[in-house]
Amino acid sequence: MVPIESHRRNISVASAVSVFLLCLVCLPAAGQTDDRSDVDVRRRASAIPVNDWPRYCASLSMNGVAAGERILSPASAPGIRLLWSQKLSGPIASAPSVARGKVYVGDWGGREWALNAVTGEVIASADLGRTNLENCNPASLGISSSPAIVGNLLYLAGGDDGFYALDADTLKTVWRRSLGDNSAAGGYYGWCSPALAGGKVLQGIASNCDEPYPRGAIVALDPSTGESLATTYFVPEDQVGGGLWTSPAVDVDHRKVFVTTASAQSFDDGDSFSILRIDLDTLLIEDRWKLPHDGDSIWDGDWGSSPTLFTDAAGRELVGAGQKDGGYYVFDRNDLASGPLWIAPIARLGEVPQAGDGTLSTAAFDGTTLYVGGGVPRDNEDPAVLGSVCAIDPNDGKILWRHTFAGPVIAPVAYAHGLVFAVGGNSVVALDAATGSVLWSSKMKATGFSGVAISQGRVYVGDLFGTFYAFGVPVD
Repeated sequence: MVPIESHRRNISVASAVSVFLLCLVCLPAAGQTDDRSDVDVRRRASAIPVNDWPRYCASLSMNGVAAGERILSPASAPGIRLLWSQKLSGPIASAPSVARGKVYVGDWGGREWALNAVTGEVIASADLGRTNLENCNPASLGISSSPAIVGNLLYLAGGDDGFYALDADTLKTVWRRSLGDNSAAGGYYGWCSPALAGGKVLQGIASNCDEPYPRGAIVALDPSTGESLATTYFVPEDQVGGGLWTSPAVDVDHRKVFVTTASAQSFDDGDSFSILRIDLDTLLIEDRWKLPHDGDSIWDGDWGSSPTLFTDAAGRELVGAGQKDGGYYVFDRNDLASGPLWIAPIARLGEVPQAGDGTLSTAAFDGTTLYVGGGVPRDNEDPAVLGSVCAIDPNDGKILWRHTFAGPVIAPVAYAHGLVFAVGGNSVVALDAATGSVLWSSKMKATGFSGVAISQGRVYVGDLFGTFYAFGVPVD
């Protein structure tokens, strides 16, 4: 999920939007499941290796860590080079996922792709539609949701109104369910990347560009059939907004779900502008904290980053998320209502993240240190700087080091074996996790909004020109 234009307003993709050449696929009526293929959902799949990257930000805790990675390291990083690239059918804002030798990624042309992780060869692709709203910019969007891979199925929001389960080998549709009205009257779009936990698929309901707002919610679907199991709305029945365009983090041990919600017509509307704890079993809201607001003015001050779960040196169970005011807010997971324990000053306040405002990048946590991306640092005096990545002490929010970029850091930060990977503007870099020094960098053809995925010595990332890249250290 990426921010567009005042959290979805005000972005220009320049000529990249003109590459959208695909037609919408014919889909069933809203609310209906679709079993258009002969895929056997009971077919057993081999286990996903621990050093793959099977979902957005790698894990349910959203820690952005490439578990088991041993090829990439500070010693090997200077040897990283381009292994292959592949031109897709539209700008890429979906973060890739990797499992069992395949890398999966969607584009704004509306296609989901399965590529050979080693060679980049196209294995399969599927048209999951687009949303076309002339009052939004871009006026046409395909896929932004990153797939979650469980067993032999991919789960993700399409570019249309649907949520899909796809066969991981063929990308044939196993089932499809409409999650909203993506017409000009309804305003729905599937930014959120799903989480699978507790026998449920968890997915957010949000707006395309806030014109109009749908009623924000989190839904739980049956992974086998797509049938709706539960829905929790974030604003009352007579209100709209408060959408979930970020992605949920799940505390599996305690069966809790943490989400950050978007803007609404008023700061007072329900649980908009909030961070929430939800019971995984009942989907009921247990705890909440809303961003304070003084005065009558309304600004697009919603949460832009997804939550990250982590602990400090004392073992306190914490959750953190970035805000458009530029702060990274950290809470006790068991007591959100008491407010933040600390707030790290990451970036300046503002509504236009592409111009260097706020912090929308989901953080990574390596077990001892947080790594947070964002826009222009608050004390910055260099007009060439539009973004940054900081290492932060989880105990008190102290900034340990900062690396700046000529472009904003919007995509999630990732960590692998002593390296911090980030995308700033059209640059993708590997930083020394201990010092913030640049150990490797490469320029893409255009700005990157998609986060990296890391698997078995390779780093995958896409740009808004529609080019998908695999970088890595050559190995036998």
